[in-house]
Amino acid sequence: MRAMDQDSGFRANVEALIDNMVPLDPTVTYLLLYRTSKWLGRFAAYPNVREMLVHAPHKFLWDQIAVPYRAWKEAADVIFNPKFSIPLISHCPVAMGLQEPAWWTWPQHYEKLDVLYQKLMLPRYIHKAAHLFPMSNFILEENRRVFGLPLTNATLAYAAADNHFQRIGDASLLEAFQREYQLPARFILSVTRVDHPGLEGSTSFHAGKNPETTFRAFARIRDRVPHELVFAGRRVRDYLLHTEGPDVNFERVRFLDFVPYEEMPKLYNLAELFVNPAYYEGCPGTLLQAMACGCPMVVANSGGSADVGSGAALFADPYDPDGFADKMLAALTDDMLRQELRAKSLQRSGDFKWEKTASDMLNGLLRVAKM
Repeated sequence: MRAMDQDSGFRANVEALIDNMVPLDPTVTYLLLYRTSKWLGRFAAYPNVREMLVHAPHKFLWDQIAVPYRAWKEAADVIFNPKFSIPLISHCPVAMGLQEPAWWTWPQHYEKLDVLYQKLMLPRYIHKAAHLFPMSNFILEENRRVFGLPLTNATLAYAAADNHFQRIGDASLLEAFQREYQLPARFILSVTRVDHPGLEGSTSFHAGKNPETTFRAFARIRDRVPHELVFAGRRVRDYLLHTEGPDVNFERVRFLDFVPYEEMPKLYNLAELFVNPAYYEGCPGTLLQAMACGCPMVVANSGGSADVGSGAALFADPYDPDGFADKMLAALTDDMLRQELRAKSLQRSGDFKWEKTASDMLNGLLRVAKM
């Protein structure tokens, strides 16, 4: 449960996964190991769950020594980490989640020590794992390509939007949220990040989400639409000052540094268009959330965005702000197209449900436990 500590969408994924997997079979018991007390007790209401705080001075020592030792003491049948790290020595089989191998394909977007660590350890983790749970078909195929391995010991485990991401019909609720955050009447939304969540001591920017293409595309159409551009994410303004220069024009651009997770559906419901030009995402949670709220989308035509958004979005080259500008302008000026995209988002969202992912994952873990 170390991933619960990081303040990002991945924490929400782990929380939803546990909430949906634990009730499926009351004869299966779960020992949830935490590195900090931040979320200790979150699942205490489940009779087949025990939660335990395990101490270690560093994440690596926690993963490699503290967790396998505690699992041995508690006679666990399988160790599972939703993230891409597992003990290399353990008394029982181990399984892990799998994400896109960006440290090979996009090393410039990561800190050098992080790239070095992943290139050294991730192949070892993959070889050690009895089973893998890639979060999308794109992730599975990309890891097969990069590592040259068949990876047949894998079960697709798409993420999904939490149930509170949905269409909101209460106009007064949306209006109150709009007033609280001083949002414009009509706006384009980008939910993004420019930091490295989960990487301790990081001070550099993470450029992989590519918010500069969203900004540059908006700048090209700013005088042709009444909309403003709203960025939700920490330090996005600082990042754009870094990429665009100190004289950048932020006219009609708003920056929301933080919106509580439980409030995010209101943001998607108010937006007339969601934009995500990330170069290389495995299973983009923001797309899943936007679709569940019926938000029209313009997204990158590559990576997990093309996988998850298939049939529901307008696609553009993430390297081409002009291409994004054209698609954004089309969606913003054509009411019928926007309504069509809204309907397609809701329809596509039905393909991603935590109940299915949890069931598939539990079946995979039970097979591993019997090895």
